[in-house]
Amino acid sequence: MDSLASTRLAIEFILKMIPRIRPLTLLKFIFTATLLILANQSCFGDAPPANKTLTTTNTPSIHQLTPYNANYEVTWKAGWFPVTVKASRTLKKSEDFDWILSFEAYSSIADLSEISQFNVVNQVIQPQKYNYKTTGFLSKSRRQQEFNWIDKTLWLPKKELFAEYELPDNLQDNMSYQEQIRLELMAGKKEFEYPIAYKNRLKQYYFEVVKETQLKTKQGKINAIEVKQTHLKNKKESTHLWYAVDYDFLMLKLVKVKSNGDKHTILLKNATLPNQTLRGF
Repeated sequence: MDSLASTRLAIEFILKMIPRIRPLTLLKFIFTATLLILANQSCFGDAPPANKTLTTTNTPSIHQLTPYNANYEVTWKAGWFPVTVKASRTLKKSEDFDWILSFEAYSSIADLSEISQFNVVNQVIQPQKYNYKTTGFLSKSRRQQEFNWIDKTLWLPKKELFAEYELPDNLQDNMSYQEQIRLELMAGKKEFEYPIAYKNRLKQYYFEVVKETQLKTKQGKINAIEVKQTHLKNKKESTHLWYAVDYDFLMLKLVKVKSNGDKHTILLKNATLPNQTLRGF
């Protein structure tokens, strides 16, 4: 069962239980369902195949990722009821590969953990292992992926089978493409696209730079680049992201609006980078 199906079942269960449970307990149930909705893959929409070829700005410059530890506040607003979750995101050197990227959100009744391990080859991230795990009162889910770039195969340990496609050269996992975006912005690129390994199928994500701007934070005004997701199937949906130019293009903010008006916001609270600290919103 995917996260969307799990979320629907959770919400249906909540609605049935509303007349019988106390308000505080109801909040905990909603929080658990929200953690599922706020998994990273829900931030972006799948796109249909594009009719045009996207172009990028070529540059001989070499750019490198830098480690960081960032804390975010994630808010999901559906109708009158907003729910806020604290989350952390860390990029650090890996013993087995070049980098390990982790996203974690915990509460007393629900946990979410997502980990990507990857190498960087000629400025392109090559995911090696991906793990996704949720636990809680309403839902338990786990996904694993192991990438073999020599044979161009993707092994799914939980299903004990190989994905039914060969690995495209620029394939990303459900987390690694977010670091690939940082590399694209460092290189001055304006448009970029990635096939994403999602379960046993491929998704396609497209992005383009909107403009350079400034965001007002607790640290003062921060130079930022605004990026939006394009080629969305539903034109009523939108996803915009802002990256800090002077802080290794760390993500500052994300705003996603769904076709029904529900709004999903991620705001940076604070971050630690090499020789730098950043206070967010």
